[in-house]
Amino acid sequence: MIKPFDLSEEVSNESRKRLTGDKKAKVFISILIAQLGRDDQYKGKVKGNFILDLALEHCEWIFDLSGLRVVCVEYDDVSYLNDFYLQNAFKILQINSNQKVLSYLRL
Repeated sequence: MIKPFDLSEEVSNESRKRLTGDKKAKVFISILIAQLGRDDQYKGKVKGNFILDLALEHCEWIFDLSGLRVVCVEYDDVSYLNDFYLQNAFKILQINSNQKVLSYLRL
């Protein structure tokens, strides 16, 4: 899904510039990976890295078509999710108004 995100006041000018090209940007548009791996029916049968790799492969197709190179995930602020996304090269950007962590990866 293509989604705009409001940048919180705490996001640095450097991060704003990296995401949008403008250090004063208030909003950026990204590819949102939603509800990645939420089905417990396959827990232990399919590794999270495999699912994430498939999702990122599709994001690269979207990048080829649209030029959007930022991929985001929103998730609850729990250690195992933070660890998973950080180990897969995502960077934490902010806590959104819905109290979810917003992390991103540049393709």
